[in-house]
Amino acid sequence: MTGAESGVWPGVEAGPIRMIAPDIDGTMLRSDGSLSAAVKDALHRAASAGIHVVPATGRPVLIAEDVIDALDLPQYWVFANGAITRHLGRDELIRGFWMDVALTRRLVRSLRRKLPGAGFALEFEKTVAFEHGFEQVVPTVPSVPPTDDVLSAFIDGEWRGGRVQKVLVYDLSLDLDQLYRDVSIAVGDEAVASYSGLPFIELAAGEVTKATALRLLADDLGIDRREVACFGDNHNDLPMLQWAGWSYAMENGTDDAKAAADEVIDHNDRDGLASKIHQLLDDR
Repeated sequence: MTGAESGVWPGVEAGPIRMIAPDIDGTMLRSDGSLSAAVKDALHRAASAGIHVVPATGRPVLIAEDVIDALDLPQYWVFANGAITRHLGRDELIRGFWMDVALTRRLVRSLRRKLPGAGFALEFEKTVAFEHGFEQVVPTVPSVPPTDDVLSAFIDGEWRGGRVQKVLVYDLSLDLDQLYRDVSIAVGDEAVASYSGLPFIELAAGEVTKATALRLLADDLGIDRREVACFGDNHNDLPMLQWAGWSYAMENGTDDAKAAADEVIDHNDRDGLASKIHQLLDDR
């Protein structure tokens, strides 16, 4: 296991910034889910300065389309907590980490027995299968209809939607921390459980995190981690905040995100991301 995958990196001295990787919900977006003109302008200014701006989100592509359209920055994006890296301008899949078919089915069946009130969704490369109730826990309702059982998407030995990148677990009768604990205990070391502020738990293959995806993309681009600035607010942002040479947590972030970052910046509702990016650019 690499340092990025475990979420533990030795301290490094930051260098000139060549990549900016902001989380979306709670960081780039305000609490009402809107993208402010100030944040959009700051990210476009960074891109115009030759910096790779790489939004890194727990959302799959399908549920991030509103933000993709609003930001209008068709460059590299990291989706699904690191499971998918795409270049939107080229409509190119750069890298994907997929969940084994047998493991996916086993996880859903096991969790359904242990958490009878839970519902499930499967994130595929370009679509999603979800059970009733999922529309209540996502900011953008998928265009496909719900199903009574996500495993019905498994037909003739294959997934109807293609390869699976994540399993999502939700239960509106439990608070998110309790659901995270229950799911983590239930899956053990068979998958990585995380959450990003939205009211569901995400299960990914192996040790896939945002840091994994950003590290590999930075390698592709010849960028050292000391030249990467990451911004986040939640549990699933910890690995990238610990990995990057420059790391910033939002004032509205969780205590563990603030502890992992080099600096705590202003609230997302006061465009803290924009202010910090302008400061970094002015100091170059």
